[in-house]
Amino acid sequence: MSDASSDPPTETPIRDAACLVVVDTSGTEPTLLMGRRHASQIFLPDKWVFPGGRVEEDDRTLADGFSGAFMPANLAHEIKPFALAAVRELCEETGLIIGTKSLFAHQSAAWEAFAASGHSPSPAELLPFARAITPPGRVRRYDTWFFVAKANAVSGNFTPPDGELLDLGWFTISKASDLDLPRITKHVLDDVAALLLDDPELSGTREFLPFYYSAGSAYRRDLISCKVAPPPP
Repeated sequence: MSDASSDPPTETPIRDAACLVVVDTSGTEPTLLMGRRHASQIFLPDKWVFPGGRVEEDDRTLADGFSGAFMPANLAHEIKPFALAAVRELCEETGLIIGTKSLFAHQSAAWEAFAASGHSPSPAELLPFARAITPPGRVRRYDTWFFVAKANAVSGNFTPPDGELLDLGWFTISKASDLDLPRITKHVLDDVAALLLDDPELSGTREFLPFYYSAGSAYRRDLISCKVAPPPP
């Protein structure tokens, strides 16, 4: 009989996730939509984050048969479920809809609330701009793609938020940087600031995007393309 105390620790599985940064550029200074996680949550308790969550199997099924457009038009198929998940999670966590008024024929449990709004998702409004993998040793680990969308892409406010994020609000980049942010959110916030300086109207796609991950004791920032299958975690 083996001694359980000598067994190697079980590696935390890496789950797929998506986050969406909604940017309002209508004022004198851009503002970003953020919320605070509950103090009782296991992963990143009490931290301020962008709306987002896990990629569900329903998102992958939808991506396989989705006939609508993505941004860029040649977005790698492997990333399409992440874009759809970002649209769905925004709806669930904030009540905001990024979609077009039309019958949404896709029937699934994960998309039930979105479909009830009378919209079909519009992932073409989302610009992919970063990827990050949670470092080892965390209670949860995620392979997350980050997207950005302009606030005027929001076509409605249909469902009440699910309550997962508290104190939802719009923050300037400088105000957001003063919040209690996870390390990766700080990096992403810097990337958003750089993106807005380079492309204030969020009108195009960068050829290469930052990819944050751990390699041994080092924390890496490489550049990858969203037009080819991403490297595995």
